[in-house]
Amino acid sequence: MDLNLSKSTTGRIVRENLDFLIPYAVFSALIIVLLGIYGNSQLFLTVNSHHSGFADIFFKYLTNLGDGVIAAILILVLLWISFREALTFFIVTMVITIIVNIFKDHLFPEMDRPVAFFGTSEVIHLVSGYDPPTLSTFPSGHSATAFSVALYLSFFFKNRAVKFLLFVVALGVGYSRMYLSAHFPLDVVAGAAIGVLTTLMCFTLGRKFKSPWMDRKINFRPKILVRQQIV
Repeated sequence: MDLNLSKSTTGRIVRENLDFLIPYAVFSALIIVLLGIYGNSQLFLTVNSHHSGFADIFFKYLTNLGDGVIAAILILVLLWISFREALTFFIVTMVITIIVNIFKDHLFPEMDRPVAFFGTSEVIHLVSGYDPPTLSTFPSGHSATAFSVALYLSFFFKNRAVKFLLFVVALGVGYSRMYLSAHFPLDVVAGAAIGVLTTLMCFTLGRKFKSPWMDRKINFRPKILVRQQIV
């Protein structure tokens, strides 16, 4: 592989998605600074203490955008764009899953989530109808999935506002994990980093393979999407 070509491709991808990546970098830097000032648990309590009835409902449903089901749906949709894109994002999803599970189950299995850490619902805000997990908090898998899906989608849009909006949605999912008492801030920023870096790496490498079949796509469209001819 030509190293100069690799650098050029990576640089182009980054430049074309600065409207996603710059806000992400600012968000990550801000969280890291705040973690250094307040600490992980205190920063969580600060975020978690601001709540409302509307926000309870909103974030309870928004957090579902970080489910693995969303990644699976995107993989299927990408088959209609090209096999290359579907395969690349499938690899992204698998790599993220492996990394997150290694951290959760093998490196930091003893790290409790907020509910177990604080041990009482009087200290943290719990949302009715949502039962947060108690174990294996680091990193946030939902945040990793949300940021990987959002960044991958941003690759296909030239509109700068759309790219920024995708970042906002991913950020909202990350925030929802703290709002719902499912994760600490450190879990969210680490999950987001895993999602973004893995997606950038795999997308860049996916451009290197030259194969005609990879650029093919599914041409079949369900009848419901085909315009019926009027006789």
